[in-house]
Amino acid sequence: MKKIVILVTMLMLAFTVGLSSNPAYAQEKYPDNSSEKFVDVNTFYKSLDKSEYTEYKNAKMNIREKVFFKDINKVFSRADHLGGKARVGGDGYNPKRQVYVFLTVSEDGKDSKHIVVDAETQKTIAKTEPLKKP
Repeated sequence: MKKIVILVTMLMLAFTVGLSSNPAYAQEKYPDNSSEKFVDVNTFYKSLDKSEYTEYKNAKMNIREKVFFKDINKVFSRADHLGGKARVGGDGYNPKRQVYVFLTVSEDGKDSKHIVVDAETQKTIAKTEPLKKP
């Protein structure tokens, strides 16, 4: 019994030390950039490729915000009552990473679409389009 307790303790210690000494585990692919300055959200929207994202004409709701990665879902939750139930998550993103969030809800409230873009790299993190009707 004593050998089992010692073995389990050694395994737990090895696992804990292994995680804390692994630089890949400690490093984020997309680190905090909260102190950096990026263009305002409306300027960035104007530069977006219109084949990537456009707001609905006569939209019931349009959201354009530059927020921290940790706040994306708070922005999306404002459209939940209109049928825009979107959520985004991701590994490797620091919670204080700046992102642009765009969401639009159709005039009748039946469709919504969004895009989330990294403010620094300007790469799309998440994107949805409404379902195409046959």
